[in-house]
Amino acid sequence: MTVRCEHGSLPVPDSGLLDVGDDEGGQRYKKQLSLLQHFGLRPNSNMLEIGCGLGGLAYELASFLDLDGRYTGVDISPEAVTWLRANYAPRLRGFRFDLLDVHNPRYRPSDGIEPELVRFPYPDASFDSVCAFEVFMHVPLAGVRNYLREVRRVLRAGGVAILTFQAIWECEEEPTLFGRPFVHIGGGVHTRYPEEPGMSMAYRVGLLRELIDVTDLELIAEIEGLWHSPWDPRPPGAPIHNCDVFGVRRPS
Repeated sequence: MTVRCEHGSLPVPDSGLLDVGDDEGGQRYKKQLSLLQHFGLRPNSNMLEIGCGLGGLAYELASFLDLDGRYTGVDISPEAVTWLRANYAPRLRGFRFDLLDVHNPRYRPSDGIEPELVRFPYPDASFDSVCAFEVFMHVPLAGVRNYLREVRRVLRAGGVAILTFQAIWECEEEPTLFGRPFVHIGGGVHTRYPEEPGMSMAYRVGLLRELIDVTDLELIAEIEGLWHSPWDPRPPGAPIHNCDVFGVRRPS
């Protein structure tokens, strides 16, 4: 297999541009790639990452995807997208980085349209793989509905999307994270910061299953994240992730 770029030869993403959370000792994006491989990502895949941030996963994919593979990263941060276009796109043929003009109270408080109105800037059935890591904790319910519709639209028939949520399972009443409880604000929606819309959102697992079903996506996997306690056993061989992982497929 011929890769575009040997691992380590790209500049490391500039962590000063955007707060994307803990890098987990340098393992965060390696774990993401391992999870995608577990669900069928191949070196020749054409994939879309929603919320590419500073390009940590793109950095890993640069030495995984072969010359037939394609990667598109989309994010709402102009600073991150500008940096990636300047530092990664010229070195990585077949990689592109696009700005999604979406309002977010934390990452883009002054600009952009509401997430329930956005349309991804790609034709129908463009990708055989889609992922969104640590995105939906920052998206309100109406936005989640719309993003799921858009995921289905841009997936090819049989294509798989790996999406992470902070999901509240049937056995949980009011879970906590870093000592702060998730407060129910109605309709299966919870947040740790009810005074700050769009911050640290969590969703009842039944609501997530319903949203996936009405979008005409097939739910193929649920993996409980490490933030829960006690932890349920994981499927054999499934990579462990901090958030809850939902694998969905667009029916053929």
